[in-house]
Amino acid sequence: MNEELLNKARRILLYIAFLLAAFLLSYFLAYPFGYSPLGYDVLEKEGNAVVVQSMNAWGVEEKRVTYQPPEGDEWRAKALVDRIESQAMEYHLFFTAIIVAIFWVGMDVLKGKPLGKVLVLSCFYVFFSGLSLIQHLGGIKEILEGSFY
Repeated sequence: MNEELLNKARRILLYIAFLLAAFLLSYFLAYPFGYSPLGYDVLEKEGNAVVVQSMNAWGVEEKRVTYQPPEGDEWRAKALVDRIESQAMEYHLFFTAIIVAIFWVGMDVLKGKPLGKVLVLSCFYVFFSGLSLIQHLGGIKEILEGSFY
């Protein structure tokens, strides 16, 4: 093997190791720590009623909401609980995208690329996972407000 091929293999292995580290770090943020800024948490389920805790932008408890679905629409309470329980996956993908974007910004700046151009391009890394997270949280909010059909 020549030196150039060996350096490419090392660089690829380094990138893979970083991606795995970012994936694991974001996993611990989303699942065991349960960090979910602007998210929700189910506190208790009483028959058809669901007590939901909303979080502020820092991930600290903000207010409690008791959701009672309309008569004949008990499925909405189950849909609410399912969406809240699946929000950790959305946060996991979002945190992974943020960590990877920060890594690529650092790598591109070290290579000598202009910071403004790199920041604009790195926003695209986070855009789709952020959009998915916003839609997911919006769906939870729609169910709580009763406008979900």
